[in-house]
Amino acid sequence: MSSTWKTPSRRRLLKVLAATAVLLPQVSLSAVKRLLPANKAPRDFIEHNDLPLALETLRSVYGQGPITAISQFFVRNNLPMPESRIVADRDLWTVAIEGAGQTADHTSSLSLAELKALPTTTIASVLQCSGNGRAFFDHSPSGSPWGVGAAGCALWTGVKLSTVFEHLGGANTEARFITATGGELLPDGIEPSSVAVERSVPIDKGLDDCLLVWEMNGEPLPLVHGGPVRLLVPGYFGVNNVKWVKRLAASVNESGNKIQQSGYRMRAVGESGNASHPSMYRMPVKSWLNGPGADRKTLPPGKHQLFGVAFSGERGIDHVDVSLDGGASWQRASLYGPDLGPNAWRTFSLEANLAEGDHLLVSKATDTAGESQPEHFPANHRGYGHNGWRDHGLAVEVSTQAMSEHRTAMSNTDTSIAAAAGVSRTEIDRASDKGGLGKRLFIETASPPCGVCHSLEAAGAKGVIGPDLDALKPDARRIRTAIAQGVGAMPAYAEQLTDPEVTALVDFITSSQ
Repeated sequence: MSSTWKTPSRRRLLKVLAATAVLLPQVSLSAVKRLLPANKAPRDFIEHNDLPLALETLRSVYGQGPITAISQFFVRNNLPMPESRIVADRDLWTVAIEGAGQTADHTSSLSLAELKALPTTTIASVLQCSGNGRAFFDHSPSGSPWGVGAAGCALWTGVKLSTVFEHLGGANTEARFITATGGELLPDGIEPSSVAVERSVPIDKGLDDCLLVWEMNGEPLPLVHGGPVRLLVPGYFGVNNVKWVKRLAASVNESGNKIQQSGYRMRAVGESGNASHPSMYRMPVKSWLNGPGADRKTLPPGKHQLFGVAFSGERGIDHVDVSLDGGASWQRASLYGPDLGPNAWRTFSLEANLAEGDHLLVSKATDTAGESQPEHFPANHRGYGHNGWRDHGLAVEVSTQAMSEHRTAMSNTDTSIAAAAGVSRTEIDRASDKGGLGKRLFIETASPPCGVCHSLEAAGAKGVIGPDLDALKPDARRIRTAIAQGVGAMPAYAEQLTDPEVTALVDFITSSQ
């Protein structure tokens, strides 16, 4: 065993801790996980991915008020964040504006300082990942298995896009879309259109509702949430709210990038995405209960004030009904707190007298257009848009025996980490001598090669976009699904790899862990 392994660097130690995550109880991980951005505490999140970052807010962490704190707001990045130096002097950040001044080819640029000099506004709006609720689908779609925690409601301050274009002479009259391009850096060898975050929305939506924002809940927009400047598309799913905006265009055609043309499209299971499928735009009506009793917190019998959130993109909420018996009977809940507009969520509550036993508490929201949540939501290829009320129910246990909110941690965490690290090192050493088809596919054959984006020690790969596979340790099913369907910015490889090649690639990755 090398001296480097005996005395690991901080970077190596953190990788070991991440790699052993599946072997330790969740409560013990709060003591060893790395620091998270924007004062986020590991105990408040489920970390689905570290590169790019995917943090789901625990259901029990949501408060009873209408605004989600930045420190508890979920994170979903399609690519790794830009370096923190871009927020060192925020006012220097510039956005290229194309299609202003009535001509399609006219380009201007405005710094954040210049944007701040324009008339500003503040609105409340929900951000929700398209895949929020993906964990409830039976077919295990590719992507982070979000429950309810890939959503939050915040106050956003910035300038309307209509104001920006008017300041520059108006938008091109032939334009049909507003297109925003993110400022993530891409490594050499990657075709930008295949992974770069660039989304288009209809121009009427863009000019009527959308903003360039630089504050979140009254604070400078954190880097992890798109600072210095991001696009806000009120009422639309999160992917449209492009972070780190470097380019904004009034364009005749929508973006040709993969994330627009085939990604984030609602389609049947097994179908490849294309422009004929509906894009993930407006968020339909949705609600869920957050407590008390979320995340396996046992309740005593008696009266409890149930609380939750409800929203519907561009419409707002008319009423919410709650069932204490899994949908057999319903009671009208009370909407409380301020109504912050049609794109914010409403908080609701209901006093319930819960007897000892197991209960499925469900909510069903109806928006101002009369649309109500369905009981079930049909399966779709990527697990998008789930708003079925039954799957979003809150299962609670009511018992006279008080139960601890935290399970006992392992008695000797340090010993367990060391043991797990030793196993990991042995397995990696054993796998390092392996070559063959799987390794060649990982390093050079697949297009783009897996090693361009992903890190895997056995392949000598140190990617800068995708997850570190040594740390993530995905199982064979998860790898095979990602190869077949793609996930996030990763393309599908089903059409370029044969079944034996896929098997060889899966075997190489799993045997290297």
